[in-house]
Amino acid sequence: MSKILKEFEHYVQAQQYASADSLVENLLQTDCIASLERKDALQILYRIGYVYPDLTLELCNQRDDIPRPFKDTLRIALGNTPPLRLYSRADTLVAVKIALMRHKPLLAKLLIHRFYRQYGLQPINLVKNNKLTIGNNHKKIKKIHNAQKISIIVTTYNSVAFIENCIDSLLNQSINNIEIIVVDDASTDNTVEVLKKYSSIKVIELNENRGTYHARNIGIEYSSGEFITFQDSDDWSHPERVARQLLQLNKNFNTVANFSNFFRVDDETGLPICRQNYPLLRLNLSSMMIYRKTIEALGGFDDQRRIESDKRLLNKIFSNYGENSIEYIKLPLAIGLLRKNSLTTAKDSGFDKYGYSSTRELI
Repeated sequence: MSKILKEFEHYVQAQQYASADSLVENLLQTDCIASLERKDALQILYRIGYVYPDLTLELCNQRDDIPRPFKDTLRIALGNTPPLRLYSRADTLVAVKIALMRHKPLLAKLLIHRFYRQYGLQPINLVKNNKLTIGNNHKKIKKIHNAQKISIIVTTYNSVAFIENCIDSLLNQSINNIEIIVVDDASTDNTVEVLKKYSSIKVIELNENRGTYHARNIGIEYSSGEFITFQDSDDWSHPERVARQLLQLNKNFNTVANFSNFFRVDDETGLPICRQNYPLLRLNLSSMMIYRKTIEALGGFDDQRRIESDKRLLNKIFSNYGENSIEYIKLPLAIGLLRKNSLTTAKDSGFDKYGYSSTRELI
């Protein structure tokens, strides 16, 4: 991390926001961004881009090697609609967003098809009514038998609006030796009634709401698979997610757990989105697949806190098994919803406009 970024983070974490603002404004008076190594310059610009999109766009003018898709996301944040451009790999999502903003759903559909093809994944139709719609996939997948059983643990709380898309995506995985365990964290809506229509899944109802990580630990206790993976109730998994993650664990026996990537869709606009503006494709901490014996040996999740315990478990894996024990599969194997009042966006547990949350600080 560069000295400038360290200073910025110090001001933000100390909630000295006027000093953070001054630091960024002063960058405009120097050629500091131009003089940095490209990696360091991009790290700073990506970090401050969603806090100060206008100033960041000006800072981008100091260099000619700033990714155009990033600058397009800054223009979008400022309320503008960039021209349509053809991007590749993860940046295709920026092109999809612009196509939908320009009300070109057919183009967006073709771009999503191209997006998955570039990663060697089966294309999925996600575009409906000029929006990306999680679960808009009715194609039946040919199942491949796998000898090793995988337990998929989903935790729910008042998830009636999106739980069917979540479960349907898991039932439509390309391998068939799986068990789906849903732990309902004392919902007060009709989530459990919806779940009961699925005869092939195991539903565990809790009487007291104690948070996602407590519910996950309960799911682990009831699991019987050699491997365990997780999914949030408002997420959708690509049909190849579980198979791809299992394949990696079987290929590298030094790996005890892995994660894949995902992108988010705004629940209201139906546009690809992320809190940081760019890149849109990011690490999905909820996608962890791990040997059941390993997570049991680690004691599961710390359920004394309702947020960030997945990061705590990740750090515990590093401490016990080393930095090379984790594999990151850089494939877009899931989609999440960005919703108002979720743990990510709620005032008490989410991030402020500077990308900081004191409640999410690891102890």
